[in-house]
Amino acid sequence: MIDFTRSQLTHFVIHFVGNKGLGEDLTLSEKHIEISDDFLKDTVMRYLTSPFKTDIYYQFKSKNEMHYHDVNGYIQDIFKSQGSFIESSKKIAEHLHYQSMHPKIKGGEFYVCYFKDCMVDGELTDAVGLFKTENKDTYLKVFQHLDNFDVECDNGININKLDKGCIIFNTNKEDGYKISIVDTNNKIADCAFYWVEDFLNTKIKQNAYFHTNNFIETCKGFCEEVLTENNNVTKQDQMMMLNKSTSFFKEKDNFNLKEFENEVLAQPEIKEAFTDYRKNYNDKMDLTAIDDFEVSPTAVKKNQKFMKSVVKLDKNFHIYVHGRHDYVEKGYDDEKGLKFYKLYYSNEDLGN
Repeated sequence: MIDFTRSQLTHFVIHFVGNKGLGEDLTLSEKHIEISDDFLKDTVMRYLTSPFKTDIYYQFKSKNEMHYHDVNGYIQDIFKSQGSFIESSKKIAEHLHYQSMHPKIKGGEFYVCYFKDCMVDGELTDAVGLFKTENKDTYLKVFQHLDNFDVECDNGININKLDKGCIIFNTNKEDGYKISIVDTNNKIADCAFYWVEDFLNTKIKQNAYFHTNNFIETCKGFCEEVLTENNNVTKQDQMMMLNKSTSFFKEKDNFNLKEFENEVLAQPEIKEAFTDYRKNYNDKMDLTAIDDFEVSPTAVKKNQKFMKSVVKLDKNFHIYVHGRHDYVEKGYDDEKGLKFYKLYYSNEDLGN
């Protein structure tokens, strides 16, 4: 959990980082920005910190995985001495400019901030924030003059949408710090990793979210690749496995492999097949098998839409099955030459 209720923005500088590959400039500031207006200060704090709410954390990669110029080193300098804030922020901006080579990367203002007294997972600590604005919105401004009005338009930043940002908390330094990252403009395939990997050089931290997400991905893969009709497993049985897996993670605070096997897999041949699949999956993804971990509600919610039991029949019908698979029958109509599903129910709700 991340809480900025007690936090103060003590250092704030803005640089402009253009696209180096397109010949755009890098403009570096020499002074802090001082904000005296309380409403403006609160607005800036809300804009910079409100998107950071989840338990998905990253960490800087180890030294043998780092670039020659790394953000980690500059962040360490800032935590060591805030007197180096301006110079370190300029070096970070130069590094970002160097990484901005792809023609689809947009230039924009680059903010470097120092926050005092941030709460992260029950620990009070300071943090450094790095943020970049890439998109501007057009706003209408209406002015009243006695009994008439004027209208003007201007471009500005939408404070409800942070394009790119990361907050590095001054904790777990030996493991690459604890970092929360936002990147809402990562849909372009060629530069999807520009912020997280090329610039920050981070990887996801192995915590509850990491372990929960990996195990759910394993379950999805097992159902899609092993529990198939080619292996004499009906779609109905595949859906039952998905439903049981989803329910298990939604109901548990902590994951235990033995409980999962007994409650979800049940049959010895399914257990054996899942064990083999999981081993191969972990080997392919270079993961260590963790059999006990805290369940992350964020990971469960994120994957829930992919774990839905949906039967897609040609392009005409979708059947959503949430439980009671014994109320669903599958058959074949010889006369029509078509497959069919028969559904049993007690009540009907014709909601919108």
